[in-house]
Amino acid sequence: MSTTSHDPQAPSSRVLTPHFAVIAGGLIGATGAAAYISSFFLLSDLSGREAVRSPLCVTANVLITIGFVTLALALPALTRPATMPRWVTVTAGLGCAFLAAAAWAMATFGADVAGTVTDAQWDSPGLLALAGLIPKMVLCGLGFAALAVAGWKGRGISRGACVLLILAALAAVLLPPHQPAALLGGLALAWAAKSA
Repeated sequence: MSTTSHDPQAPSSRVLTPHFAVIAGGLIGATGAAAYISSFFLLSDLSGREAVRSPLCVTANVLITIGFVTLALALPALTRPATMPRWVTVTAGLGCAFLAAAAWAMATFGADVAGTVTDAQWDSPGLLALAGLIPKMVLCGLGFAALAVAGWKGRGISRGACVLLILAALAAVLLPPHQPAALLGGLALAWAAKSA
């Protein structure tokens, strides 16, 4: 009878780590955002209202949702008190959760509403619809910027990933749609986790 010891550094045991989840979630979310952004070119013959109901845009928003829910759950587990304060990863995780909520709302409620309104109504949704994006704008902006600063100061994240996180923070704050922040944020968080 032989006993085998489990090596914690074996490849199979390293796969399911928070770092792996952040990399996977970031890449899935960024892929969905890139697919949605590509619809501006691929579906240029459709109005914005018609395009949002297309299988490409609905699937893209579902991918963004899956990726950013994964990020929201995995980011707080990356806390290392010496280099990354917990409030930073929790804030970034909350931003990712609100970004995922915006994508899910667009894939479900938005696609449904797009079938009942005119192009003019869709293009000017009103203040209430834009107010729903404020939590995403504030929390992603603050969370991504804080991750960049803490990662830069603590040398826990590569410089390139920090710069991309700052760009993602600016996109989250300055651009109400969630797709630009999802593209830059997903790539930046995946790169940050890979370089950590």
